[in-house]
Amino acid sequence: SFLKHYGYAMNDQDYKTAAFNLHQTEESFYNCTLLTLTNYKPKTHDLVELNKMCCAQSNDFLTTFPQATEAQKESFKLLNKSYIDARYNKRFTISKEQLEYLTKRVEGLKGVVEKICREKI
Repeated sequence: SFLKHYGYAMNDQDYKTAAFNLHQTEESFYNCTLLTLTNYKPKTHDLVELNKMCCAQSNDFLTTFPQATEAQKESFKLLNKSYIDARYNKRFTISKEQLEYLTKRVEGLKGVVEKICREKI
């Protein structure tokens, strides 16, 4: 549902709402993984923390959001901040190009989550 609403926002060029929905999509994928593998869903919206928890469960998560370049780091940081800033910070901006890059990463994450959760189930 979040990914669908992300698409609607992108079509409307509402990049702040798109960023928030992409954040929610990623958070949902992490929570699905943790709930499936550990029977625990943490009470955090911090994608960095959720990613670390998932990486502790499987090395497959290590490549979902590369941090080799400044642009990669900045994009992930921006997505993490979008949970609050996209809704409440008037100065928050994110470009279509950044969102398109992040979308590819989130789609890759979706594949990893599906694989790992199906194996567990």
